[in-house]
Amino acid sequence: MLKSNIIGIDLAKNILQICQISKYGELISNKAVNRQKLKELLAKVKPAVVAIEGCGSSHYWGEVCRAIWP
Repeated sequence: MLKSNIIGIDLAKNILQICQISKYGELISNKAVNRQKLKELLAKVKPAVVAIEGCGSSHYWGEVCRAIWP
């Protein structure tokens, strides 16, 4: 059993879809946000497993997560 929540991020140019799932598999939230709002949201939540699709900006968002949750 996971000890933390899971955050799934669907990357796009301007609007990103973010889905939070509890460690029990329950949907916490699923919403579209812009890049700045995503950074603000990540700063507010506790560290989590982040699942990001593999594309050109996935490394950038991985580094953003790593900087927020060292």
